[in-house]
Amino acid sequence: MRNRNIGPRAAARLATIAVGAALPVLTVAAPALALHRDDGSGPGGPSLGAGLTILYYVVIPLGAFLLIAALSVLPSALGRPRYRPGKAWDHESKWFGAPAGGDSGAAEKESARGGASAEW
Repeated sequence: MRNRNIGPRAAARLATIAVGAALPVLTVAAPALALHRDDGSGPGGPSLGAGLTILYYVVIPLGAFLLIAALSVLPSALGRPRYRPGKAWDHESKWFGAPAGGDSGAAEKESARGGASAEW
């Protein structure tokens, strides 16, 4: 097994990473280490029981998740009739973006050849 010495540059990098990771944690935890407690934050105050904790942090988020999931699945679960490939189309044709003058340009469009291959 080779002896691996950590050079001063690698040690500086490791120290920077350690301080960079620990500093945000200690900054956020600093109020918990205060010498004097504020009013209303005493340890003997009322606390949530196990039932309310489970209700607030498990049941309500799970219910919200299930409600959003149900609302996203609802449109496809209604079972409306829809077109299936290979079946006949039994609805009236519609032309979106027609000219302002009506269907006068429809005959021109049907007789004109176009597309990338000019075959339709």
